[in-house]
Amino acid sequence: MAKTKQAQILLLEEDESRIVETILERFPSVRFIDNVTWSSANVPPAHESLSECGSTVAIWNPVIFPELPVDVRSNGMIFGPQVGPVVQWVRSREVTPGVLDAGRWAASWSDSTDPAMVGFIGELWKILQKHTSNKLRHVDAVSGDTVSERRLRVGPEASAKATSGEIALVSPKSGLLPET
Repeated sequence: MAKTKQAQILLLEEDESRIVETILERFPSVRFIDNVTWSSANVPPAHESLSECGSTVAIWNPVIFPELPVDVRSNGMIFGPQVGPVVQWVRSREVTPGVLDAGRWAASWSDSTDPAMVGFIGELWKILQKHTSNKLRHVDAVSGDTVSERRLRVGPEASAKATSGEIALVSPKSGLLPET
């Protein structure tokens, strides 16, 4: 049976850096694969730093999966996995200046998945929880009341800048505010 885990995230570059630093302390061999066409089926566009990647990244632990499955399309383009042997990281971004749109982490596994990968996913989520909070609130569209929102994670820098009014936090569903 397939299982998935997702987290909607609101992170600024400083928040991402803290998370990446902790991931690399715990898993020094981890690489970040940019979601671009691969030049070769054997050579993923992997980087030691998240800052070298675009808006969609795969967190790859080559100790668990030394080789990744690839999809070679009929036009010859080569793409790597989005989830499964990797954890997908869609980065938060400012599409509109001053408005931080939520990104997400996503993982997928099954009963036959290597237990080391299941453990790796669990450790990544612990790192994310350590460096973020779920203490957000939004205005209910019907009642106009401010209500708690616990389904998203926000980094301390994003939270501080939202609290000071420097940026607005948004998810696909609503505008968000850190709780004070």
